[in-house]
Amino acid sequence: MIPEIGALVAYIGLLTQIGGSLLLVVLFASLSRGHPRRQPYFREWTLAWSWLLAGLGGVLVQYAVPGLGAHPWAVRAANTLYQVGKLLFVVHLVAGTLNYVRGVRPAAFRRRTLPAVLLYALISASVGGVVLNRVVLLQTPLMAGPFLLCAWLLLRLPDARRSFGSRAAGAVFGAIALLWMAYAAAYASLGVPPVLEAGGPLAFLLLYNSYLDLLLQMLLGYGMVVLLLEDAKRDADDARAQLSAAHDQLKRASLYDALTGAFNRRAYEDGVGLEAVGACHGTALVLDMDNLKVVNDGDGHAAGDALLCRLVETLRGCMRPRDRLYRWGGDEFLVLAPDARPDEILARIRTALQAANAASAGAAPDLHVSLGAAGFASIDAVASAVEEADRAMYEEKGRNRQAFSRAVLPAT
Repeated sequence: MIPEIGALVAYIGLLTQIGGSLLLVVLFASLSRGHPRRQPYFREWTLAWSWLLAGLGGVLVQYAVPGLGAHPWAVRAANTLYQVGKLLFVVHLVAGTLNYVRGVRPAAFRRRTLPAVLLYALISASVGGVVLNRVVLLQTPLMAGPFLLCAWLLLRLPDARRSFGSRAAGAVFGAIALLWMAYAAAYASLGVPPVLEAGGPLAFLLLYNSYLDLLLQMLLGYGMVVLLLEDAKRDADDARAQLSAAHDQLKRASLYDALTGAFNRRAYEDGVGLEAVGACHGTALVLDMDNLKVVNDGDGHAAGDALLCRLVETLRGCMRPRDRLYRWGGDEFLVLAPDARPDEILARIRTALQAANAASAGAAPDLHVSLGAAGFASIDAVASAVEEADRAMYEEKGRNRQAFSRAVLPAT
């Protein structure tokens, strides 16, 4: 190839690589700022692309400034900037990958590696002198190894963490490491500076290295962005799960009576607990406490609350697993008993109440309760059965009130 054409191809490749790196820096910076939870690994990768852009600037200045080659110190400075930028690019890539895979703090990693890497960059740039390809060759020991390490870390993730993004980024890291090994072989076989006229695939690599680097860098950036988006999706899924759990808790709180733990009236209206009632006959039983106001007025509302809780415990003790208990109102409760006749459920609950009063033996107020029951043939008849049971309960409450009046009023 004519040397001037080769130089033009290399210059265009450099400009293309710089443009691609600039796009990656802007993209990564905007994604890092817009992410709801700043990820340290992605911040390190953003810094890596920034240092790569700075390093490529050291090469661009040698093309862009006419006569720079006449000043060896200026060429050495540009080569030093290039070497420092490329090696810091690698340091931040490894720091970000270690943070993503193993949670290693980037600052701690950089404190251990930066001094040695910067020293090597300065020494290798000094040894390379004004020959850029010699400087590039001296990068090889610190390029292929770290890229292989990043590939190994990402591709060896546990199955639970392995994803498309980790596999893609790991594969590209491995491809970049292999490319750098090929660069080293090309320089070793073709010489430094390379003898491009020799032709063959190795000479092709060195002539078009900027284009190959750009291609793999864009693929690597794509894999990194996918990793960030996968993290964002996991955060969103976790937030949705928490919202769902909170919604379930709120729904539960809205369907249960806070004092007694029984279903509330809204639960009945929403059909909660009525599944067992749907395909069979049963009984609706309404209960109302006769002495709650007396206990509240005489002993305080805490004693009244305890009385309500004791009533619910007593009811649950005699209910079957398919029976359902609802707090219907202040001191009124509803029991739905599938496959039960009114006389059966009335007898069972009255017996349980008598046993509870006998067990308390005056240590606590007795449970004075009025009951009413009505049967239903299907779930469509439950509402009318509840109304009928409510009327029956109030009839019993009236009889109980009359009996109580006769017991406490003196005969005239």
